[in-house]
Amino acid sequence: MLDTAGLVILHGCIAALLVEALLRVWRVQDPSERLALRWLALVAPVVLPVAFHVIAPGRSTEWFGSARAIFAGEHWNQVTVGRTGVASLATVALLIVGCLLYLRDALPFLDDRVRGLADRDANPGHPELARVRALLDKLQQAVGAPAMAVVLLERRTPVLLCSGVDRPTIVISTGTLSRLSDDELRAALAHELAHAARRDPLMGWLLMVVRTLASFSPAAQVVARQVVQELEYRADVTVARLGHSAALSRAIAALADIPDSETDLVPPRSPRGFPRGLLARAERVAVGNRCERVFAQPEPTRAGLGALRLGLAAVGMTALLFFVV
Repeated sequence: MLDTAGLVILHGCIAALLVEALLRVWRVQDPSERLALRWLALVAPVVLPVAFHVIAPGRSTEWFGSARAIFAGEHWNQVTVGRTGVASLATVALLIVGCLLYLRDALPFLDDRVRGLADRDANPGHPELARVRALLDKLQQAVGAPAMAVVLLERRTPVLLCSGVDRPTIVISTGTLSRLSDDELRAALAHELAHAARRDPLMGWLLMVVRTLASFSPAAQVVARQVVQELEYRADVTVARLGHSAALSRAIAALADIPDSETDLVPPRSPRGFPRGLLARAERVAVGNRCERVFAQPEPTRAGLGALRLGLAAVGMTALLFFVV
Protein backbone atom coordinates (compact mmCIF):
# COMPACT_ATOMS: atom_id res chain seq x y z
CA MET A 1 0.00 0.00 0.00
CA LEU A 2 2.83 2.40 0.87
CA ASP A 3 4.56 1.58 -2.42
CA THR A 4 1.38 2.38 -4.39
CA ALA A 5 0.92 5.67 -2.52
CA GLY A 6 4.53 6.57 -3.18
CA LEU A 7 4.11 5.86 -6.89
CA VAL A 8 0.98 8.04 -7.12
CA ILE A 9 2.82 10.84 -5.30
CA LEU A 10 5.85 10.53 -7.56
CA HIS A 11 3.74 10.43 -10.72
CA GLY A 12 1.78 13.44 -9.49
CA CYS A 13 4.94 15.50 -9.05
CA ILE A 14 6.26 14.56 -12.51
CA ALA A 15 2.90 15.20 -14.21
CA ALA A 16 2.55 18.61 -12.52
CA LEU A 17 6.06 19.67 -13.58
CA LEU A 18 5.53 18.42 -17.14
CA VAL A 19 2.26 20.34 -17.52
CA GLU A 20 3.82 23.46 -16.04
CA ALA A 21 6.60 23.20 -18.65
CA LEU A 22 4.08 22.74 -21.48
CA LEU A 23 2.08 25.77 -20.34
CA ARG A 24 5.21 27.88 -20.58
CA VAL A 25 6.65 26.41 -23.78
CA TRP A 26 3.32 26.60 -25.63
CA ARG A 27 2.54 29.96 -23.98
CA VAL A 28 -0.96 28.88 -23.03
CA GLN A 29 -2.89 31.83 -21.59
CA ASP A 30 -6.54 31.02 -22.21
CA PRO A 31 -8.05 29.55 -19.00
CA SER A 32 -10.08 26.89 -20.83
CA GLU A 33 -6.94 25.59 -22.54
CA ARG A 34 -5.00 25.73 -19.29
CA LEU A 35 -7.78 23.81 -17.56
CA ALA A 36 -7.49 20.92 -20.02
CA LEU A 37 -3.80 20.49 -19.21
CA ARG A 38 -4.35 20.94 -15.46
CA TRP A 39 -6.97 18.18 -15.50
CA LEU A 40 -4.52 15.93 -17.32
CA ALA A 41 -1.92 16.50 -14.59
CA LEU A 42 -4.55 15.78 -11.93
CA VAL A 43 -6.21 12.66 -13.34
CA ALA A 44 -3.30 10.84 -15.02
CA PRO A 45 -1.33 10.07 -11.81
CA VAL A 46 -4.48 8.55 -10.27
CA VAL A 47 -5.51 6.45 -13.27
CA LEU A 48 -2.20 5.39 -14.83
CA PRO A 49 -0.66 3.41 -11.92
CA VAL A 50 -3.76 1.20 -11.82
CA ALA A 51 -3.82 0.86 -15.62
CA PHE A 52 -0.12 0.01 -15.75
CA HIS A 53 -0.55 -2.63 -13.05
CA VAL A 54 -3.29 -4.33 -15.08
CA ILE A 55 -1.73 -3.98 -18.52
CA ALA A 56 1.94 -4.45 -17.64
CA PRO A 57 2.37 -6.24 -14.30
CA GLY A 58 6.05 -6.80 -15.15
CA ARG A 59 6.76 -3.16 -14.27
CA SER A 60 6.73 -4.12 -10.61
CA THR A 61 9.60 -6.60 -10.99
CA GLU A 62 13.13 -5.86 -9.86
CA TRP A 63 14.39 -6.49 -13.39
CA PHE A 64 12.24 -3.69 -14.86
CA GLY A 65 13.34 -1.27 -12.14
CA SER A 66 17.00 -2.02 -12.79
CA ALA A 67 17.09 -2.50 -16.56
CA ARG A 68 14.26 -0.44 -18.07
CA ALA A 69 13.01 2.19 -15.64
CA ILE A 70 14.14 5.81 -15.95
CA PHE A 71 13.65 6.20 -12.22
CA ALA A 72 12.99 3.54 -9.59
CA GLY A 73 12.01 4.88 -6.18
CA GLU A 74 12.70 1.57 -4.46
CA HIS A 75 16.42 2.03 -5.13
CA TRP A 76 16.40 4.93 -2.67
CA ASN A 77 15.43 2.54 0.10
CA GLN A 78 18.98 1.19 -0.07
CA VAL A 79 19.87 4.39 1.78
CA THR A 80 18.47 4.07 5.28
CA VAL A 81 17.87 6.30 8.27
CA GLY A 82 17.88 3.99 11.24
CA ARG A 83 16.34 0.91 9.72
CA THR A 84 13.93 2.67 7.37
CA GLY A 85 14.65 3.45 3.72
CA VAL A 86 14.77 7.04 2.57
CA ALA A 87 12.07 6.43 -0.05
CA SER A 88 9.65 5.08 2.57
CA LEU A 89 10.36 8.00 4.92
CA ALA A 90 9.83 10.51 2.12
CA THR A 91 6.57 8.81 1.12
CA VAL A 92 5.22 8.98 4.68
CA ALA A 93 6.22 12.64 5.06
CA LEU A 94 4.63 13.63 1.74
CA LEU A 95 1.54 11.57 2.55
CA ILE A 96 1.01 13.56 5.74
CA VAL A 97 1.48 16.85 3.89
CA GLY A 98 -0.97 15.77 1.20
CA CYS A 99 -3.64 14.80 3.73
CA LEU A 100 -3.29 18.14 5.54
CA LEU A 101 -3.62 20.08 2.28
CA TYR A 102 -6.66 18.01 1.35
CA LEU A 103 -8.42 18.50 4.68
CA ARG A 104 -7.68 22.21 4.62
CA ASP A 105 -9.94 22.63 1.57
CA ALA A 106 -12.26 19.63 1.93
CA LEU A 107 -13.61 20.51 5.38
CA PRO A 108 -14.93 23.99 4.43
CA PHE A 109 -16.23 22.65 1.10
CA LEU A 110 -18.20 19.84 2.70
CA ASP A 111 -19.39 22.06 5.55
CA ASP A 112 -20.95 24.50 3.08
CA ARG A 113 -22.46 21.86 0.79
CA VAL A 114 -23.55 19.11 3.17
CA ARG A 115 -24.97 21.28 5.95
CA GLY A 116 -26.55 23.59 3.41
CA LEU A 117 -25.28 27.15 3.47
CA ALA A 118 -28.48 28.40 1.84
CA ASP A 119 -30.60 26.92 4.65
CA ARG A 120 -28.98 29.07 7.33
CA ASP A 121 -30.00 32.69 7.99
CA ALA A 122 -32.03 32.95 4.77
CA ASN A 123 -34.40 35.92 4.52
CA PRO A 124 -36.72 35.55 1.49
CA GLY A 125 -38.47 38.85 2.29
CA HIS A 126 -35.42 41.11 2.52
CA PRO A 127 -35.87 44.36 0.53
CA GLU A 128 -32.39 44.04 -1.04
CA LEU A 129 -33.44 40.80 -2.72
CA ALA A 130 -35.29 42.69 -5.45
CA ARG A 131 -32.15 44.71 -6.22
CA VAL A 132 -30.05 41.57 -6.61
CA ARG A 133 -32.75 39.91 -8.71
CA ALA A 134 -32.93 42.91 -11.04
CA LEU A 135 -29.16 42.93 -11.59
CA LEU A 136 -29.15 39.19 -12.32
CA ASP A 137 -31.98 39.53 -14.84
CA LYS A 138 -29.97 42.15 -16.76
CA LEU A 139 -26.79 40.08 -16.72
CA GLN A 140 -28.11 36.59 -17.46
CA GLN A 141 -28.56 37.00 -21.20
CA ALA A 142 -25.23 38.78 -21.64
CA VAL A 143 -23.37 35.99 -19.80
CA GLY A 144 -25.41 33.15 -21.28
CA ALA A 145 -26.36 31.72 -17.90
CA PRO A 146 -29.54 29.79 -17.07
CA ALA A 147 -32.30 31.17 -14.86
CA MET A 148 -30.97 31.48 -11.32
CA ALA A 149 -32.59 31.23 -7.93
CA VAL A 150 -31.36 33.72 -5.31
CA VAL A 151 -30.97 33.18 -1.57
CA LEU A 152 -30.20 36.23 0.58
CA LEU A 153 -28.66 35.59 3.99
CA GLU A 154 -28.90 37.90 6.99
CA ARG A 155 -25.20 37.73 7.80
CA ARG A 156 -22.59 40.42 8.43
CA THR A 157 -19.74 38.39 6.93
CA PRO A 158 -19.46 38.26 3.13
CA VAL A 159 -21.09 35.32 1.35
CA LEU A 160 -21.26 35.09 -2.43
CA LEU A 161 -21.41 31.68 -4.09
CA CYS A 162 -22.88 29.88 -7.05
CA SER A 163 -24.11 26.51 -5.81
CA GLY A 164 -26.37 23.73 -7.00
CA VAL A 165 -25.55 21.04 -9.54
CA ASP A 166 -29.04 20.70 -11.07
CA ARG A 167 -30.58 24.06 -10.13
CA PRO A 168 -28.03 26.89 -10.00
CA THR A 169 -28.50 29.22 -7.05
CA ILE A 170 -26.79 32.46 -6.12
CA VAL A 171 -26.21 32.68 -2.37
CA ILE A 172 -25.38 36.19 -1.16
CA SER A 173 -25.31 37.88 2.23
CA THR A 174 -26.13 41.34 3.49
CA GLY A 175 -22.45 41.59 4.46
CA THR A 176 -21.49 41.35 0.80
CA LEU A 177 -24.08 43.92 -0.25
CA SER A 178 -22.86 46.41 2.36
CA ARG A 179 -19.22 46.14 1.22
CA LEU A 180 -19.66 46.42 -2.56
CA SER A 181 -20.70 49.37 -4.66
CA ASP A 182 -23.27 48.92 -7.41
CA ASP A 183 -20.57 48.47 -10.08
CA GLU A 184 -18.64 46.01 -7.91
CA LEU A 185 -21.79 44.04 -7.12
CA ARG A 186 -22.71 43.89 -10.80
CA ALA A 187 -19.25 42.53 -11.64
CA ALA A 188 -19.33 40.01 -8.78
CA LEU A 189 -22.75 38.71 -9.81
CA ALA A 190 -21.59 38.41 -13.44
CA HIS A 191 -18.68 36.33 -12.14
CA GLU A 192 -21.10 33.94 -10.40
CA LEU A 193 -23.33 33.76 -13.48
CA ALA A 194 -20.26 32.79 -15.51
CA HIS A 195 -19.73 29.87 -13.12
CA ALA A 196 -23.33 28.78 -13.65
CA ALA A 197 -23.04 29.07 -17.45
CA ARG A 198 -20.02 26.71 -17.40
CA ARG A 199 -21.57 24.35 -14.81
CA ASP A 200 -18.66 24.98 -12.48
CA PRO A 201 -20.57 23.81 -9.35
CA LEU A 202 -20.64 20.33 -10.90
CA MET A 203 -16.96 20.72 -11.76
CA GLY A 204 -16.31 21.51 -8.10
CA TRP A 205 -17.83 18.20 -7.00
CA LEU A 206 -15.89 16.25 -9.62
CA LEU A 207 -12.73 17.99 -8.50
CA MET A 208 -13.38 17.04 -4.89
CA VAL A 209 -13.90 13.39 -5.90
CA VAL A 210 -10.50 13.30 -7.62
CA ARG A 211 -8.89 15.11 -4.69
CA THR A 212 -10.34 12.53 -2.33
CA LEU A 213 -8.95 9.65 -4.39
CA ALA A 214 -5.52 11.32 -4.26
CA SER A 215 -5.93 12.87 -0.83
CA PHE A 216 -2.43 11.72 0.19
CA SER A 217 -0.67 13.36 -2.79
CA PRO A 218 0.63 16.91 -2.22
CA ALA A 219 1.05 17.42 -5.97
CA ALA A 220 -2.59 16.48 -6.59
CA GLN A 221 -3.77 18.98 -3.98
CA VAL A 222 -1.62 21.75 -5.44
CA VAL A 223 -2.79 21.02 -9.00
CA ALA A 224 -6.40 20.92 -7.76
CA ARG A 225 -5.95 24.40 -6.35
CA GLN A 226 -4.56 25.48 -9.70
CA VAL A 227 -7.68 24.04 -11.37
CA VAL A 228 -9.80 26.20 -9.05
CA GLN A 229 -7.71 29.25 -9.94
CA GLU A 230 -8.22 28.55 -13.64
CA LEU A 231 -11.99 28.21 -13.09
CA GLU A 232 -12.00 31.55 -11.30
CA TYR A 233 -9.90 33.18 -14.01
CA ARG A 234 -12.22 31.81 -16.70
CA ALA A 235 -15.16 33.45 -14.92
CA ASP A 236 -13.10 36.63 -14.56
CA VAL A 237 -12.49 36.69 -18.32
CA THR A 238 -16.23 36.52 -18.94
CA VAL A 239 -16.72 39.54 -16.69
CA ALA A 240 -13.87 41.38 -18.40
CA ARG A 241 -15.50 40.82 -21.80
CA LEU A 242 -18.55 42.68 -20.46
CA GLY A 243 -16.32 45.64 -19.57
CA HIS A 244 -16.37 45.17 -15.79
CA SER A 245 -12.76 44.08 -15.13
CA ALA A 246 -11.84 47.11 -13.01
CA ALA A 247 -14.98 46.75 -10.88
CA LEU A 248 -14.30 43.03 -10.42
CA SER A 249 -10.74 43.73 -9.28
CA ARG A 250 -12.10 46.17 -6.69
CA ALA A 251 -14.68 43.61 -5.54
CA ILE A 252 -12.01 40.93 -5.08
CA ALA A 253 -9.83 43.35 -3.13
CA ALA A 254 -12.77 44.44 -0.97
CA LEU A 255 -13.52 40.88 0.16
CA ALA A 256 -10.00 39.42 0.22
CA ASP A 257 -8.93 40.10 3.80
CA ILE A 258 -12.21 39.63 5.69
CA PRO A 259 -12.16 36.69 8.15
CA ASP A 260 -14.79 33.97 7.74
CA SER A 261 -15.87 35.15 4.30
CA GLU A 262 -17.50 32.47 2.14
CA THR A 263 -17.05 33.47 -1.47
CA ASP A 264 -15.25 32.00 -4.46
CA LEU A 265 -13.94 35.46 -5.33
CA VAL A 266 -11.19 34.81 -2.76
CA PRO A 267 -9.48 31.60 -1.51
CA PRO A 268 -11.52 29.51 0.95
CA ARG A 269 -10.87 29.92 4.64
CA SER A 270 -8.85 27.36 6.55
CA PRO A 271 -10.52 25.33 9.33
CA ARG A 272 -9.75 26.50 12.82
CA GLY A 273 -6.56 25.01 14.16
CA PHE A 274 -4.84 24.86 10.76
CA PRO A 275 -1.62 26.88 10.47
CA ARG A 276 -1.92 29.96 8.28
CA GLY A 277 1.52 31.62 7.93
CA LEU A 278 3.07 30.66 4.61
CA LEU A 279 -0.21 29.56 3.02
CA ALA A 280 -1.90 32.84 3.92
CA ARG A 281 0.94 34.83 2.35
CA ALA A 282 0.76 32.69 -0.78
CA GLU A 283 -3.00 33.31 -0.97
CA ARG A 284 -2.52 37.08 -0.72
CA VAL A 285 0.04 36.98 -3.52
CA ALA A 286 -2.31 34.85 -5.65
CA VAL A 287 -5.20 37.27 -5.11
CA GLY A 288 -2.98 40.23 -6.00
CA ASN A 289 -1.72 38.52 -9.16
CA ARG A 290 -5.26 37.62 -10.15
CA CYS A 291 -6.49 41.20 -9.80
CA GLU A 292 -3.54 42.44 -11.85
CA ARG A 293 -4.07 39.79 -14.53
CA VAL A 294 -7.80 40.53 -14.88
CA PHE A 295 -7.15 44.25 -15.22
CA ALA A 296 -4.06 44.05 -17.47
CA GLN A 297 -5.15 41.20 -19.76
CA PRO A 298 -8.95 40.96 -19.98
CA GLU A 299 -8.78 38.95 -23.23
CA PRO A 300 -6.09 36.20 -23.04
CA THR A 301 -4.63 34.93 -26.29
CA ARG A 302 -5.59 31.41 -27.35
CA ALA A 303 -2.62 29.17 -28.07
CA GLY A 304 -4.57 26.81 -30.31
CA LEU A 305 -4.44 23.90 -27.87
CA GLY A 306 -6.58 21.50 -29.86
CA ALA A 307 -7.22 17.80 -29.56
CA LEU A 308 -3.92 17.00 -31.30
CA ARG A 309 -1.72 18.91 -28.85
CA LEU A 310 -3.67 17.67 -25.87
CA GLY A 311 -3.42 14.12 -27.18
CA LEU A 312 0.34 14.46 -27.67
CA ALA A 313 0.66 15.73 -24.10
CA ALA A 314 -1.34 12.75 -22.80
CA VAL A 315 0.67 10.23 -24.83
CA GLY A 316 3.97 11.80 -23.81
CA MET A 317 2.98 11.84 -20.14
CA THR A 318 1.82 8.21 -20.29
CA ALA A 319 5.08 7.10 -21.94
CA LEU A 320 7.19 8.98 -19.40
CA LEU A 321 5.31 7.72 -16.34
CA PHE A 322 5.41 4.14 -17.63
CA PHE A 323 9.16 4.13 -17.02
CA VAL A 324 8.91 5.66 -13.54
CA VAL A 325 8.34 3.00 -10.88
